[in-house]
Amino acid sequence: MIDKKFPYKFWKLGKDFRRYAEVIFINKIDGADSRPLYFMIGHSFELILKAFLLTKGFTEETLCKKKYGHNLTNLFVAAKKFNEFSKIIRLSKNLELYINEISDYHKDMDFKYIVTGIMFVRPPKILFENLDILINGCEKICKDFI
Repeated sequence: MIDKKFPYKFWKLGKDFRRYAEVIFINKIDGADSRPLYFMIGHSFELILKAFLLTKGFTEETLCKKKYGHNLTNLFVAAKKFNEFSKIIRLSKNLELYINEISDYHKDMDFKYIVTGIMFVRPPKILFENLDILINGCEKICKDFI
């Protein structure tokens, strides 16, 4: 049986990753690589999506397997099947687009390790705004699960 506080702990950690990403964004060092910032944003999306899915009967073991793992698109598609989640994403016209855009980089750990080529990602401010919609929308669901 799942610890009733577990989804909330995932949610809280996801929110913390978002807050630390903003600290990095605000205090950007000239010439510093932006990958750590995008890694933290992507990881925040991942944890919030997993927190939501944990409240819907998914297990941590299932969410860690290859199908989901760090794949933001697959996590989003799974969450989208629930009415509660559909209400959250209606608040953002482009949440799915933004998640899909960073998903490949995130799941392949391109933000974590040095890769060649150019990465096309939205500005952090846009991602923060949409991440906040997800964080705020999932907060009550995760708290009510306890």
